[in-house]
Order: sequence, then C-alpha cells, then structure tokens
Amino acid sequence: MSTLLHISFRVNDPQRSAELYADLLDGKVVGSGPQLNSIGVRTVVFGDWQPGRLNDIMEFWPLDKHWSKGEFTDRTVGQDHHFGHVAFTTDKSFDQLAAIAAKHKVDILEEERGLPHLVPVIYDHEGNVRQESRLEKCVPRDTS
Repeated sequence: MSTLLHISFRVNDPQRSAELYADLLDGKVVGSGPQLNSIGVRTVVFGDWQPGRLNDIMEFWPLDKHWSKGEFTDRTVGQDHHFGHVAFTTDKSFDQLAAIAAKHKVDILEEERGLPHLVPVIYDHEGNVRQESRLEKCVPRDTS
C-alpha cells in the first residue's frame, strides 16, 4: 500500500495559493518550519494531518526556490515549473465551491471529463486545474 505524504507546488504567490487551498480543503495554513519559512514557503494541512507528521500536507514554494543536493538554490522563473492538476473528494456543494472560488477570484466550471456527469473544476491562481469529484453530487450530463 502506498500513501501520499505531501505535494509541493511552485507558485507566484505562496500565501495567496495556500489560503485558497486551505478554504477548499477545510485545512489551515501553518508554519513550514524555520528553513522553509525563511524562503517564503507556505504550508496547508488538512485531512488526518497531525503535528510532526508529513501526511496531508500541501506546500507552496516561490517560483525561484528549489531544493538541490541538501540546500536551497535559486533558478530562473519558469524553469522546472511542472504541475498539471490535483483531485480531491469533497462534501461541499458546487455552490459552496463557487463561493470559495469567487472569494479568491479564481474560476470554477462544470466540465465534461469523459464521465456520465459534469465535474466541478477550479482553476487556481496559476491556471492549474483542481478537480473536485464527488460522484453522487455531480450533475448528470444530458445524453439526449
């Protein structure tokens, strides 16, 4: 069995991104520790997270900061910026997700994803896709 411990993203504004995902995941922004705080990393914890454990964590790093060979390195903005999307389940309704998206000034759409229903999709501050999939709450697609 495998377990996802944490995931990290390089973003333009780590604080703004952390606040968005904290709202979406019913999480909270916490300190990232002295080393990571010093370079502007922001951390969101959610789910079953407990202090001192590296699970259910999302880190948001400044675009120009990287970890390499035991130390932080600076890189040109845009290099090694890789991310596609992340998907979570949620008990929130589409209207609740839309209110959070509006609060953070990001887009939310209901999109076809090859399923027999529409999936709420939030485009975060970086334009990345975050899918909210809760099958029993999704809108059936018109197949007529």
